[in-house]
Amino acid sequence: KVTGKKIKSPSYLYGTIHIQDKRVFAFDNTVTDAFNSCDAFAMEILMDEIDPKESQEATLMKDGKTLKTIMSTEDYKLLDSAFTAATGASLLLYNKMKPFFVSSAMMQAGMKQDMETALDLYFLQNARKAGKSCYGVENFMDQINAIDAISLEDQVKMLIDGIKDTTSDGGNKEEEQFADLLDAYLTFNLDKALEMSSDPSLPAEFNQAFLINRNSGMAKNFLKIAKKQSLFCAVGAAHLPGEQGVISHLRKAGLTVEPVVFKW
Repeated sequence: KVTGKKIKSPSYLYGTIHIQDKRVFAFDNTVTDAFNSCDAFAMEILMDEIDPKESQEATLMKDGKTLKTIMSTEDYKLLDSAFTAATGASLLLYNKMKPFFVSSAMMQAGMKQDMETALDLYFLQNARKAGKSCYGVENFMDQINAIDAISLEDQVKMLIDGIKDTTSDGGNKEEEQFADLLDAYLTFNLDKALEMSSDPSLPAEFNQAFLINRNSGMAKNFLKIAKKQSLFCAVGAAHLPGEQGVISHLRKAGLTVEPVVFKW
């Protein structure tokens, strides 16, 4: 719950996780009541206002580069079989896609999809139905620029390391890591969620660009909207904690941020 002289009335900051697993939808009425009490809704990017053409172009490599041209033959073969096993689709269809998005497609394919849509989109749909004003606390290109801050070589390395981890020890390491992340989320352990999202195996500039640099912008835009309307803002939970997290930025701006306890 966010309150203070600078904003119109109590507003809320909610940490989401971009999945369709029904366990993260099982919040009690405390969350629904907070959502209903606000005039406006915000999420990272207003998903239903992204230009599909712009979105498609942002996932593709430029200058004629393809996965085949930027990867060794051995790595490409490894990716090809792992990708088809994970998604059921041919890697050829994704040949021009940046490795980050290939990795993302594989990860999404392996997750439970009990619900029709991911949690943040569920909130957006309900906000639209209720006639709330809807905003993004980021621009689409903010996220894309954060991804593009990682070189294609590093993106390939992250992708291949992930596949080798999964295949080498018999167990699926990514699945285990995801189970741990979900457990941290469901037990409200924000510090653990942050620690898991700040993966030490990833390039330091990725954590800086993809997590930390975006937090101050999110907090600024939260404040901008909340000055005019009571706001329920749903952003990825890993953006909330830490010295450079959204909660810390809002407190530094003179607002009171306090936890609202609810049960699953």
